[in-house]
Amino acid sequence: MQHDPVEQVFEYLADGQHGAALGELDRLIREEPYHGLWFALRALVHADSGHIEQALEDARAGREVAPDHPFVHYVSGAIALHQGEVISAIQSAQRAQQLDPTYADAILLEARARAMAGQWPRVAELAERISQREPDNEEAAVLATIARGVVRDGVLDEAAWTSVVERFPLNPVARTGSGWTHLTRGRINAAQAQFEQALALDPSLTWAKEGLVLALKARNPAYALLLRFFLWFGRLPQHTRTLLLVGGVLGYNFLRRTAGANPEAKPLITPILIAYVGFVLLSWLADPLLNLLLMARPEGRRLLNADERRSATLVAGCLGTALILAAFAMFTEWTNAGLGAFGVGFTTLAIAAAYQRQGTRRVQLQTLAAFSFGASLAATVTAAPLSGLLLGLAILCVVVGTWMS
Repeated sequence: MQHDPVEQVFEYLADGQHGAALGELDRLIREEPYHGLWFALRALVHADSGHIEQALEDARAGREVAPDHPFVHYVSGAIALHQGEVISAIQSAQRAQQLDPTYADAILLEARARAMAGQWPRVAELAERISQREPDNEEAAVLATIARGVVRDGVLDEAAWTSVVERFPLNPVARTGSGWTHLTRGRINAAQAQFEQALALDPSLTWAKEGLVLALKARNPAYALLLRFFLWFGRLPQHTRTLLLVGGVLGYNFLRRTAGANPEAKPLITPILIAYVGFVLLSWLADPLLNLLLMARPEGRRLLNADERRSATLVAGCLGTALILAAFAMFTEWTNAGLGAFGVGFTTLAIAAAYQRQGTRRVQLQTLAAFSFGASLAATVTAAPLSGLLLGLAILCVVVGTWMS
């Protein structure tokens, strides 16, 4: 019995036989050179193989041969989205929908493109339209759930994610979303299980890797509390977060001055000041230090990306150097080593800040961290008052760097 040519091509692709698929399409194009579907299919195969120039050429030929076929416009949009050309992808998806308003794949292509553009209310609308029409459409259900969460300022709907996982248990994104709902509610073991299952289904899923790293760190009770605070803090409006940050600094300075002016209140205020300083230090250094612990195990190293490993190594190096200098200050007559120990230890904050940013801002923060580290070491071998000036400059660099971050 003769195979349908389209089914035959997709069978080849499902088996990873790109060469056989291309051979079949070449034959079909020779036999029917004015059939736009064959060009569009060959464009998809080329795109899947990484041959973008050939894919673009075939997509153009498909549009010329069959300008009224929705699939050729869908393919053009898919290739444009693959290249990051969001506007072209949206336009092609909309043209396909004009030709066939019920074309679910074209609607979801537009939704994916608008997600890349950050147009989440429109993404939710498009994905929910398909979900209502096709309740078993896996991509639509997952995309709608993600979009609703973003529209709600990142608040994850636990019931919605649980429902998606129950309907599509083999979908890695659904399991990852469910894992994050567990993580934000402090159910660390349940979160870890979902992330591990998601990565078993798709080892390349970054969202699941990030969640699993946090779940492993959250086994530390102090980090678990810190994580829940920052997840809550991140959902606050920008102006509220700014007010809280500024209020914390002003409140600390007020209590410090109060303790200095009222010795009888000092025993009550000092623990608050220590707790605040400890919280600030922990908020900057908890991630790189716990990343260092994860690096001690092969599975932990595989989960961490290059930036996380580099940040952990540099922070550990600075802390180790600070401890060595502190030991020299305590057990030898090299008193300036204490200045260097303080400055180098403080530099870890600037390093942690640098690896929370990308591009030019990271380079700026790395420069400040390097200057702070160098000035701190220089303070150990110079006499007063130059040593004090160098330490002051090192501290200033760290303060500026953390504030910029």
